[in-house]
Amino acid sequence: MSAFDAFVRSAPLALLGSVSARVHEVTTVDEIVRRPLPVSRRIGFVQARGGAGASSTAGYVAALLARRRPGLVLGVDASRGPRGMLWQAGAPVGSSAAPSSRRRTARRSVDAVDGLPRTPSGLYALSLDPRGESRAVAAAAGWFDEVTPISRFFDLVVTDWGVRDWRADLTDVVSASRTVCIVARADRHAAEEAAALVPAIKDHPDRPDVVIALVDVGDAGRAAPVTVGDDPTVPVVRVPYDAARSGGRPVSSAALGTRTRIAYARLAAALLPLDAPSVPRGTPPVDAPGPAPSAADPGPSERRPSERRQARGRDARPAVTDDQEARR
Repeated sequence: MSAFDAFVRSAPLALLGSVSARVHEVTTVDEIVRRPLPVSRRIGFVQARGGAGASSTAGYVAALLARRRPGLVLGVDASRGPRGMLWQAGAPVGSSAAPSSRRRTARRSVDAVDGLPRTPSGLYALSLDPRGESRAVAAAAGWFDEVTPISRFFDLVVTDWGVRDWRADLTDVVSASRTVCIVARADRHAAEEAAALVPAIKDHPDRPDVVIALVDVGDAGRAAPVTVGDDPTVPVVRVPYDAARSGGRPVSSAALGTRTRIAYARLAAALLPLDAPSVPRGTPPVDAPGPAPSAADPGPSERRPSERRQARGRDARPAVTDDQEARR
């Protein structure tokens, strides 16, 4: 039997194994993405340098989570870029959330979403610079003022922090996030730069989870590094180049390539806890009334040391299967 004949005979089994592995992987990813969470979770996207694709990545991941999860998902644009995550996620053009006393004293989910625009995927949108008055990134104090009173009513709060200086602003990002996603271009220099930020983030008193997303924004292809860093606890997810993302208008998930949609699903799963306990039956609905949150008591979300410091004073801030995806 020739080598070619052997290959032909073995190809069906190899193909079957490959398909089976892909089905198992995507089924697991989808289960993680849809799994209930016992408490609200905050996810922050950040990039050390501009042009890495953080806003598009945050927008698509937030939209995916809002579409697939049963609970409410909030997207917060703190990047103040011209095409932030909310624009990428399909927020209505010209829409913005006006200041709301109901949100500041929210006791029900209907109060928490008062005046917030909603994208076609179901993502609630909050811009920290709704009129585009500044091109500088939003201060963390504004994030805490707007998000702390309402975060407990959302399953997930996904924030696009834009470009942040690791020597100063990155501390604020970590303080506001249970999971930090470092977004970098898919080339070796950018990947190594992202990996170098991991120890500083993980050494923060809040001990956040860290994920690295390498986005191929320039069709680098094989220039992307195979390995990144040496911390086995930090997932690295690669998002392939997709020409559809380079247009001058928001692109729906259906317009993206299958590989791109699967990559975003993998990233969404990597940002969520693998060992989250299921919410027990009989859990009160999100609309059940509760005590009005205050700066001192933001409610039963993930209270962390930095949030308790924040609550004590604002001035004390720290310096899928391919078929499943194709049907969406």
